[in-house]
Amino acid sequence: MDDDLLQQIEKARFPSPWAGSIAWAQALIRWHFILSPNAWSEREEDLGADLEELTSTVTAVLAAALHATAIEQGLDAPDGAGLLQIPLQPVVELVAAPDRDILQHAVPEGDIVWPQARELLELLLTPEDPDGLAVQDGVTGLASRVIRAHAEQGETVGDRLRTIPDLQRAIERLASLPYPVDESEAAAAVHSAGGLSPDAHRRVTESLKAHHRVQQIIGEAHPALGREVLLMRAALHDRTVLAFADYASPEQQENARTTATALREQDARSGLWRGEFPPTDSRWDDLPQRYVRQEYTAYLCGIEAGRQTSAPAGHVTSVHLIEISAFHALPVQLRNHPCGQGRHSHDYRVRIEVLAPVGLFTEDASARLRTAAAALERAEGPVLGKDLDRLDGGVETGTDERWLAGWVHQWVGAQLPPGLADHLLVEVEATDLESIPAVHLGKAR
Repeated sequence: MDDDLLQQIEKARFPSPWAGSIAWAQALIRWHFILSPNAWSEREEDLGADLEELTSTVTAVLAAALHATAIEQGLDAPDGAGLLQIPLQPVVELVAAPDRDILQHAVPEGDIVWPQARELLELLLTPEDPDGLAVQDGVTGLASRVIRAHAEQGETVGDRLRTIPDLQRAIERLASLPYPVDESEAAAAVHSAGGLSPDAHRRVTESLKAHHRVQQIIGEAHPALGREVLLMRAALHDRTVLAFADYASPEQQENARTTATALREQDARSGLWRGEFPPTDSRWDDLPQRYVRQEYTAYLCGIEAGRQTSAPAGHVTSVHLIEISAFHALPVQLRNHPCGQGRHSHDYRVRIEVLAPVGLFTEDASARLRTAAAALERAEGPVLGKDLDRLDGGVETGTDERWLAGWVHQWVGAQLPPGLADHLLVEVEATDLESIPAVHLGKAR
């Protein structure tokens, strides 16, 4: 497979050298994004731009710089065959001190491959206010980091693209390598129970981070949730480094060690650790990531125990009723939908109930449930005023609250401690449609 990929790179031909420049710019950016994620997240935060917008703008700059260099070096063969020979250092210099005319002229007149590229570059390279200048500096600075990282490890575009099979192997290993890597019986039990896939691990981490931000906004941040966020981040960094092995970048290695050390130090202060050996034990000094593996194993074992625990005599119930408005669209396949409208809104009543064993529904769990319910009612929350058919979440797409109930169940469940989502019930109804309730009633357990 890797040989096939190398042959595809070597033999790649394009409708034009400009089209090839775009393709290779995207490949170089993906390489950098995987191995140097901090640069992208920091720039996202600085500019307040979403990742797709940022990636598109950086791609425009790099593609134009590659194409301009190809033209200057006589490597702009009509089929893009010479692009792998583009030297990286001139590209570095052009991106570091962007010349508006050179970069814009590198985009062909009447381009149909990427018609927006010329306008995108013009807006970026001719800022009219301080905010525009900050965006220009931020984008070109990130583009410089991308191309410099490649120039430090290779002389030509081809040198760097030929490392893609190594990157591909690392990504595949990430998906298949069991984590945590540990010979203990606890870790073996976690593996037999399935653990978390890398994608699921990433989704849970992002969900916990978002929930923690909401808690901070409304002044109800709970130490246990902050600790859980740090644990999940540290474990995700560690499993990435283990999977990438010798191909792991210095940034990935530093992220793993830094977050592991932070978890160890925080646990030593708070006493929230769950594993057999405390965070102060000297066995963790040389490789603090091993402490992360112990704690992550304990975390996953807690999830499995929560799923399998039989209900004791005592239970506790917590119910939250919230009201929100949200939009949905008349689905094409349901032409006789009773609403009979295009995009429109409804007022929804959402009932969130947890009926759980007393020992499972802790003070921390109660705080998380209360925070999640409050977040759903806030304007900056995930649902209020949003289009239901545009929400992310991984449940089957739909357009009424039968799907909304499932979405809310998944979103709230991700905010709760391990095992508690199995005791969660969500019911939804549209309060403004009493005459056709069958269409607008939903339940998810």
